[in-house]
Amino acid sequence: MPINQLRQALHDQGLKLTRSRLAVLQVLAATSAHLKVAEVHRRARQIDGRVGLASVYRTMELLARLRLVKHVHVEHRHRHYARIREHHGHHLVCNGCGLVVEFSDCQLERLTRALARRTKFRIEGHCMEFFGQCRECRCRPASNTARGKRKS
Repeated sequence: MPINQLRQALHDQGLKLTRSRLAVLQVLAATSAHLKVAEVHRRARQIDGRVGLASVYRTMELLARLRLVKHVHVEHRHRHYARIREHHGHHLVCNGCGLVVEFSDCQLERLTRALARRTKFRIEGHCMEFFGQCRECRCRPASNTARGKRKS
């Protein structure tokens, strides 16, 4: 999503575009990677050295509430964020190195309709994450597959 669309989304909600928010938006607009808050903070500080970690956390949660980013759970305890794309996407997450691969082919529409009918829920969305090991980690000797080897 281009930075102008991200800025417009904040404006449409009547939210101020602070220096910290602008730096975070620039980081998100410049990457398609799934990033930890610490990495967003590191990159945002390269844009504006005064960006605080707490501001980045608040901005990322705000963007998640606005559905501009989504949570991706890596290693069952580390939360990464990813920009929401135009298409519907899900994730494969490597338990070895933390690699996140997004995929969009989702066959859940029929199940979603059936669940909605049966439970009387109005289902507004879903997320799916599969956890396992990427090819690279499967091919590495066991001693080299420590978590966090690959940077996101």
